[in-house]
Amino acid sequence: MPNRVVTLKSALIAGLCATLPAWAQHAPASQKTPGPLVIAGGALKAETADVWQGFINMARPEGAFVIVPSASGSPVESAHAARDTLLSYGVEGQRIKVARLAKMDDPSTKGEDEALWARNSDDPETVSLLGSAAAIWFTGGDQARTTDILLKDDEETDALKAIRAASAHGAPVGGTSAGAAIMSVSMLLQGDSLTGLTGSVEGEPVKMGSGLGFFEYGLVDQHFGERARLGRLVKALSLEQDASKRIGFGVDENTALLVSHDGLARVGGAGYITIVDARQATFTPISDNRLKVTGLTLHLMAAGDTLNLETLALRPADWKEATVGNEYVRNPLPGGGGMALQGQMLADVIGEGLVDNETAETVDRISFDGGGLGFAYAFTQLPQSAGFWGRGPDGEGRYTIANVRFDIIPINLTMETVQ
Repeated sequence: MPNRVVTLKSALIAGLCATLPAWAQHAPASQKTPGPLVIAGGALKAETADVWQGFINMARPEGAFVIVPSASGSPVESAHAARDTLLSYGVEGQRIKVARLAKMDDPSTKGEDEALWARNSDDPETVSLLGSAAAIWFTGGDQARTTDILLKDDEETDALKAIRAASAHGAPVGGTSAGAAIMSVSMLLQGDSLTGLTGSVEGEPVKMGSGLGFFEYGLVDQHFGERARLGRLVKALSLEQDASKRIGFGVDENTALLVSHDGLARVGGAGYITIVDARQATFTPISDNRLKVTGLTLHLMAAGDTLNLETLALRPADWKEATVGNEYVRNPLPGGGGMALQGQMLADVIGEGLVDNETAETVDRISFDGGGLGFAYAFTQLPQSAGFWGRGPDGEGRYTIANVRFDIIPINLTMETVQ
């Protein structure tokens, strides 16, 4: 990231916020979210205090902090890890409970088969615990295990109804990895970007299922930047029949979107939240199951940024300054793709490569499989595009980026060894 020194004073910050364009102005949000949500992208570290403390601060004053290990292959072990983290932030031990919901036996325990916990979704004791919870946390694992337990033939179990009741009374519902995937109405079950966009027989095709619908503003994906899931999210959005619902939220590891009851959200943690707005995009099927996509809009958020989920109005953290017109990078970055190129994360490509680069109006990156089927990610800076950069309290520099055009163009490559 650039080593730019930020020296904004409070008056300048106030002036910047006052003159932000229309996309950055908060409008009243709807109340789609009954209670607060914490949507973490996986690999959430115990020391990521702004996420864990945010979840704890949202909790109701009475009731238990209930851990739901339903997605985990080692449910008891996963629950213990979450418990230890809550204890480290001062939550009293007697307030931390485990909902006995799981599909897998935990190899770390003896004398009990946790796979039998799958039948507890209508157990009165479990239902009562969830319904009176102060806060509810879903661990990681396989998201299909959670929905298999809490949805029976597409009908809500008593346990799920109890979670909704707790949420309606203000209890935060949080989760990491698989616990984030379940949050949206539709749910990503599997898939990788290369296979999804090229139709390649290699890799894993994109598959969808029903989520639990706590987060109604769009589709959630997790482990986002680390597992190169931008293309997978776009492919998943193409499967949504209602164009008005084609909005995706990709959450990086050790990062979370913290959603308040009024539909406003902020980012916590170390990485980025990528927002893909496909409501005006055109999806064109190409031969061999390939997909061409034009007219996507990208936004990128990091810790300290806030978002109106209803309008996608984005406000950068106070410590950031505008990059457009004050670009740090003055040389075009190499195009192409692959491991030989540095700076392949999205924030690098559209940050240093585009909105913070005075020489560039477009930038692209290429991906392809072993047979030469590929595609280009093409990013374009528009008149309404905006970028901000600054160092937060942790000393790390991060971007905020809004309204970058994104297209996905199928290509063929011919490869030969040079003698």
